[in-house]
Amino acid sequence: MDPLETIIPIDGRYWSKLEELSAYFSEYALMRERIAVEIAYLKKFVEEVEREKISELPLNWKEALTIIPSEFTIDDAKRVKEIEAEVGHDVAAVVKYLREKLRDLGLEDLAPYVHIGLTSEDVTNLAYSRLLAKFNREALLPNLVKLLEQVAALSLEHVDTIMLGRTHGVPAIPTTFGRFLANYAYRLAKMADEIYGFRFPGKFGGAVGDHSALKFAYPDVDWIRFSREFVESLDLEYVPASTQILPHDKVSQYLMRVSLLDSILSNFCRDLWLMSALGLLVFTIKKGEIHSSTMPHKSNPILLENAEGAFDLASATGSYIARRLLSSRLHRDLSDSIIKRFYGLPLSLTILGMKNLSKALERMTVKKEEMLKEVESRPEVLAEAYQVYMRRMGIENAYEIIQDALREGWDEVLRTLKSALPEELYDEVISVKPSRYIGESEKVTLILLDEVEKIYKKITDYLAEVQS
Repeated sequence: MDPLETIIPIDGRYWSKLEELSAYFSEYALMRERIAVEIAYLKKFVEEVEREKISELPLNWKEALTIIPSEFTIDDAKRVKEIEAEVGHDVAAVVKYLREKLRDLGLEDLAPYVHIGLTSEDVTNLAYSRLLAKFNREALLPNLVKLLEQVAALSLEHVDTIMLGRTHGVPAIPTTFGRFLANYAYRLAKMADEIYGFRFPGKFGGAVGDHSALKFAYPDVDWIRFSREFVESLDLEYVPASTQILPHDKVSQYLMRVSLLDSILSNFCRDLWLMSALGLLVFTIKKGEIHSSTMPHKSNPILLENAEGAFDLASATGSYIARRLLSSRLHRDLSDSIIKRFYGLPLSLTILGMKNLSKALERMTVKKEEMLKEVESRPEVLAEAYQVYMRRMGIENAYEIIQDALREGWDEVLRTLKSALPEELYDEVISVKPSRYIGESEKVTLILLDEVEKIYKKITDYLAEVQS
């Protein structure tokens, strides 16, 4: 199929930016991971339950089994789909395919033990959790760390860049652009801290979670111990409380965390967009780019807008999936199956948003002079400082006095101050420029960035360890 014919833009319009995610969310990836789980189970089963069979197998039987998932190709996946068209069941098709491969490898004696005593969800839940874990450490975290690094670096660069704070969309008091960015860096770091070491769950318990078939056939085996060891060998967290399916509570927690991250990043995009609209930020246009089909002068913050839309859609669909997966009728119904096949929708949109936001930050120019000019042109931002200082001097209704004076104009504010304060204090108070009324802004920025650095280092150390 040509990318122009795809239904979902992820696989068409945005494919060039997201194609690496096929390794986690494509049907091919799910098949390959199911096969890897089936083979891992078959090895453990033979070694621990049917040990006497080992003497009848070739010496390289384990190595031969390992080749099946590691060399699984698109043509192999097409063969699985052919079988599925005959049997009407995706996991049963994988099982039949594996039996074919065992015969091809001269390991037909192992065919009876493929998928023995399992339900399809024993394999599928482990496959999905392993794919999500790989996505988290190989795609989400590296992109998040890059963004975090960018925002923190910009914050430090602009630690003393004066800007006008706005509440309710209108001028409030001065702050710094570095402080504004540090707030987002800190929020992103805290979310990254919750996501980076997330342990994905796994269950392994048969048709209703009680190991019934295996216990009946092999009553002397401790199947609870076996299951726990097997799940943990896949680097997953064993969940003993299961029906036919894994309760999706933990996966839902993960999706909700990513959805919260999406919402924070969407808000960041909107704030940068607003500052662009105010003429305080500029996003440079690449040579040859067209931002309007009719207005040649246009240079639009399109990367921010695209990222915002991606984050909003990711947050909405991700949080829906998280909530919906918590519900399953009695011991299982199939409604969760189709929903899980769409894990890639919100998570791919998250990556798309991150990439576009990162590119926007690379193109961003901060109009420091405009920011400072805006602050200095608004002396009324000192009204808060004046009324608090007057209250310190024991003037009870200082707020009302300054508020009334403001209605008459700034000169009236100064006259009011002069009549209320001793001359030496008046001179000291009015000597403060709006651009210096920033409180502990720089100090708070550095405190926040110090916390960000600690989390950043922890996560980058973790990524270096898991990727080595």
